[in-house]
Amino acid sequence: MFPEDMKLENPPTPFGNRTGKKPTLLTDVKVKVLLSMPGQWFNIGTRDKWISGVKANIESMTQANISHLKDKGKFEIQQRKNNEGKVDIYCRFIQKSSDEEE
Repeated sequence: MFPEDMKLENPPTPFGNRTGKKPTLLTDVKVKVLLSMPGQWFNIGTRDKWISGVKANIESMTQANISHLKDKGKFEIQQRKNNEGKVDIYCRFIQKSSDEEE
């Protein structure tokens, strides 16, 4: 009934076949929360030392799970040393205004 190289099949979940390292700081679940409350700061994690590369990847929107949102807005990251000597990481999503889109 179907040609030899054709079969009935549903496509896999988007991004289910991603390769490479999975995000550990700004995960898909955290992205959904940040997108649902734009402009609101959230503590998204604590690290032993200051982050630089991860911060740059998030703010430049090159991290794989957020790169598709580049035209919608941007993520901002702040780092603060806490009382235990570790670094708290804060993030918020800033939507692009309609003025910026034109």
